Amino acid sequence: MRVLSWNVNKSSNREGRIEDQLAVIREHDVDVLFLQEVRYGTDMKWLEVWQDGLEELGLASIEHSCEWAAELAESTVPPHGDIGHDNGHITAVAEDWDLRRNEQLIRPDLERTDRSKFDTNFPEKILVTEVETSDIEIECWNVRAVPGRSWGDEKIKIFETVYERLVEAGSETQLLAGDFNSPRRELPDGQAIPFGYDKDAAVQDRWVSAELNVLKGLGRVDMVDAFRYVHGYGEIGVRDTSWKSKRFDHIFASSSLRPSRCYYESVDCSDHAPIIAELEA
Repeated sequence: MRVLSWNVNKSSNREGRIEDQLAVIREHDVDVLFLQEVRYGTDMKWLEVWQDGLEELGLASIEHSCEWAAELAESTVPPHGDIGHDNGHITAVAEDWDLRRNEQLIRPDLERTDRSKFDTNFPEKILVTEVETSDIEIECWNVRAVPGRSWGDEKIKIFETVYERLVEAGSETQLLAGDFNSPRRELPDGQAIPFGYDKDAAVQDRWVSAELNVLKGLGRVDMVDAFRYVHGYGEIGVRDTSWKSKRFDHIFASSSLRPSRCYYESVDCSDHAPIIAELEA
């Protein structure tokens, strides 16, 4: 099973950028795809370009969170007027596999008109689905943690929500992938240095715990960092980073999925490099 996760940086197709990104996906013969920052466009026109293109690639089982984003973009309830909500996520899998969205993990018993019960003001940044093949069922988490410089409390809440829900799920087979905007850096011995250490004392402990619980604490539910599982620890070269000199984009998998290969692919059509993992499950 080949998994690809990629922040496509709110691309439109005015200059053929979506087509360029679809070409990258095509090259990797993907079975499970996680896309973040998918700009949906007026009347969902860019989302439709993505959907049509992915269907042509055989990734015809598709779920997305763009309608959540569009719904919130029209809200006058603070802070949504300042957020914008112009993009969402796409999760897509091979057309002969079953893909279902699991909204209850993010907004349990939430009426569509009630904006007070979201765990984060960016619910479109956490897309949870379940994929079922002939051999296995996997709970899939497609996540982007918003930048802490602009939305510090929201970044914390996204990390906390994801970690708490994964722990609650317990022994289920799980995939977690996306752009975490973390860590700040990694040491050769495997330590991850989160951005929280630079924050005000009032939020520092909570911020650090939120980042590290996801980056280093998922062993509690038998999940591994696919890149580190394959490559071990040591110095990180530029080709092993996804945004400038940082490894912001990740794939975590239940150990039973047995990652056998994991790497980043340098591209010109996004500011992030996609991360690709091959699983032996």
